[in-house]
Amino acid sequence: MEKSKNKLPVFCLGMYPACRENELFYMIKLEELSKSVKGVDRPHSHSFYMLMIVLNGSGKHHIDLHSYDIEKGQVYFLSPGQVHSWELSDDIAGYSLFFESNFLTNQYPERLYTYSFFNSKGWSPLIELEDEAELISLLFHQAYSEFENHQARRNQVILSFLNILLEKADRIYLRQFSDHTYLPGHALVQRYEQEIDRHYRSHKEVMYYAGLLSVSPNHLNFLCKSVLGKTASQLIYERIGMEAQRLLVHTGVAIKEVATALNFEDPSYFNRFFKKQFGMSPSEFKQIS
Repeated sequence: MEKSKNKLPVFCLGMYPACRENELFYMIKLEELSKSVKGVDRPHSHSFYMLMIVLNGSGKHHIDLHSYDIEKGQVYFLSPGQVHSWELSDDIAGYSLFFESNFLTNQYPERLYTYSFFNSKGWSPLIELEDEAELISLLFHQAYSEFENHQARRNQVILSFLNILLEKADRIYLRQFSDHTYLPGHALVQRYEQEIDRHYRSHKEVMYYAGLLSVSPNHLNFLCKSVLGKTASQLIYERIGMEAQRLLVHTGVAIKEVATALNFEDPSYFNRFFKKQFGMSPSEFKQIS
């Protein structure tokens, strides 16, 4: 687990019980997770993707700066870097499935970047299961059984279950949130967002990311406007602003330290940046959070 004074804890797969070295996926029962992993109920982020199904119980799930009532029949989706914590009832039951991006992209190179629910820019991180509850629950049950039994070609079987779960979830998501339709260029824009997540502390220029994606800055800007209605620069600034909010809310460090953590050389410039993004100063934001 990565942790420092002005950073939130980052959980990686290797810290979970009995996770094999270099394994790209992991599953655990929800009722066992909070008992076996220290700090999992407090604010932290992941280096991997997460699916979580709630089969029983209740509680609160805090994801970034939003809170959701946990209910039976929900499936949650988290991307690397998103901050979450929770309070779970004693009768909670369900499964968490974690996977590294290359577990899926080695077989399906672009598909991961087209799922709307793996997007930390304000879209809903959950679906409510209705008619599909029995099928989705069964898929999680079968995937967990495969994970536990260590039979031949286990990786391939679990990848198949993961792929079916994601595709089924995508159909449900697009039905429940019909305004989140797939547009040409969506995959590249989500790859751009992934690269921002990796490098926003040290690189704040669109040119840098355009180079990583082998496109021109103008084309990248055009795609961002077409898909999200925002400029490429806005996405960088929003990501920096989101991290600033996370640190101010969850770490309790001084505003000057937040500015330093985000590579602002001058705290006064950070204050101006924050106020431009959110219409209030960092100190005002801390007071209302």
